[in-house]
Amino acid sequence: MAAGYAFLLFPNAAAASFATMIVMVRCVFCVGMFASTMIATTRVGELACALQRAHLPRHGIIAVCVALRFFPTMAGEFRAVIEALRVRGIAITLKSIVTQPVRVMENLLVPVMSRLSIVADELSNAAVVRGMDSSRPRTSYYDLRLRAADVVFLALFAATAAALLLSKFGVIV
Repeated sequence: MAAGYAFLLFPNAAAASFATMIVMVRCVFCVGMFASTMIATTRVGELACALQRAHLPRHGIIAVCVALRFFPTMAGEFRAVIEALRVRGIAITLKSIVTQPVRVMENLLVPVMSRLSIVADELSNAAVVRGMDSSRPRTSYYDLRLRAADVVFLALFAATAAALLLSKFGVIV
C-alpha cells in the first residue's frame, strides 16, 4: 500500500501507471491467495460433489472443475516453455524483459498459448468422458454433509458480512 501511495507523489503518467498496477495487485492478492490455497487443498471430486449438493447449475460445476485443473496445468506449461527457451539459449532475464519486451512476450506467449489450447481441449474431453455433461444424476465417491462446525462458521461469516455492509452504508458505526 505504501508503494502505491509513494508513486502518487510523482505527478506523471509512468508513476500513475505503476500506482494503478500496485493498487490492482493489492485488490487481486486476496483472491489469488484464496484460489491458490483452494487449488492446493481441494480435490476436484469433492468440489464437484459440494457444488452439486448446493444445487448449482451443472454447466457452472463443469466450468469450475475444469478451471481448477487448468490453472496448475497452465503454471506447468509456463515453466516448461521457460525451460525450453533456456535450453535453446533464449533465457528470459530482467535485462531481456526491459530491452526487448515484445520479443520476450512473443517467445513466451506463442508457445504457451499453443500448448494451453491443446491442454484445454484434453481437459474438456476428459470431463466429457467422465460423464460431466450427462443428464443423469451424478454420483460421487465423497459423502459431504454440513456439520455443526460448518453451520457455525457460515453463521459467523454471514454476521461479519452483514456488519461490514451495514457499516459501509452508515447504518451502524
